Amino acid sequence: MAKLPLLFSLSVCFLILFHAQATQQSQRETQSQCRIQNIDALEPTRRIQSEAGVTEHWDENNEQLECAGVAVTRHTIQPRGLLLPHFNNAPKLSYILQG
Repeated sequence: MAKLPLLFSLSVCFLILFHAQATQQSQRETQSQCRIQNIDALEPTRRIQSEAGVTEHWDENNEQLECAGVAVTRHTIQPRGLLLPHFNNAPKLSYILQG
């Protein structure tokens, strides 16, 4: 008979621990969700000057870029400049403003 209250107490303790773990997990998921309404303009973190123009990189570990799952690089090529071809094993979106 003494085993029944002990078993009941242990069951309640495990239930409380499980509930606390589930609550922490849901709080972490809520914090990691994207906050689209709070997007800020970002400045490049690295700027590399070359003879043909400028290459700018944004920090891919930034919360906004990480949330979107993108890495941003901008190549500004001077007139009659050249950007050598390179291979990147990921989808890429390119746009040309002029030229």
